[in-house]
Amino acid sequence: MFDLQAESHNNVDILRLTGDVLLADVVEFNRRMEEGMAASNVPQAILDLSQAGRMDNAGLGVLVSISTKLQGRGRRLVLLNPAPHVAQLLKDAEIEGFFPTCESEEELKGYTPDTAE
Repeated sequence: MFDLQAESHNNVDILRLTGDVLLADVVEFNRRMEEGMAASNVPQAILDLSQAGRMDNAGLGVLVSISTKLQGRGRRLVLLNPAPHVAQLLKDAEIEGFFPTCESEEELKGYTPDTAE
């Protein structure tokens, strides 16, 4: 079970993920991610993974799919502070370089200057 909370700051959408995203959750996770990302057309879409619970390859597949769709619209998905086990999953899948990643909100502000309120 997971939860996604959406925030918008100027040219950035932030979705904050808490909880687990496993095979049984991917249909709902994909739907919620698409809804959250479709709410605006800002160039940066940020997924805060600092409070993510367990995630498996199915959840990772949703992230890749969403990122690819956003790129097709001239947007980008940036991962914010992935929890250690999510970072390890990205590394094990050999795709950690696929996603731009910021380790902190301060780094994110430097990466996307308009995130400051």
